Amino acid sequence: MGAFEHRCEVCGTTALLTPDEAFDSGWDYPPRMGMWGVISPRTCGHCSIADTLWWAIQQGELDLADPMGWPEDRRTTLAQILNESQEGLR
Repeated sequence: MGAFEHRCEVCGTTALLTPDEAFDSGWDYPPRMGMWGVISPRTCGHCSIADTLWWAIQQGELDLADPMGWPEDRRTTLAQILNESQEGLR
C-alpha cells in the first residue's frame, strides 16, 4: 500500500505516510493498528490514546445510544471513521 493522508483525531496533525512509515513514527492508524471503518484510535506519535473517541467510549464517557448528544468533534471523528474505505483513501 502506498502513502496516504493520516490525520490525528486529537491534535489534527496530518501527514502523507505509508502504513509502515506511520507505524514506525508512532501513529496508531489502520491498517497496522485497528481496522478501517471500525472505531479505534487515529493518533500521531505525540498524542495520547486517552484523548481519543475510542478511549471515551471504552471509559463510558459517551452515551452510545445518543451520538447526536456527543460533542461535535467526537461526532466528526465518528463520521470520518465510518466513512473510511479499506484503503483509507475515501
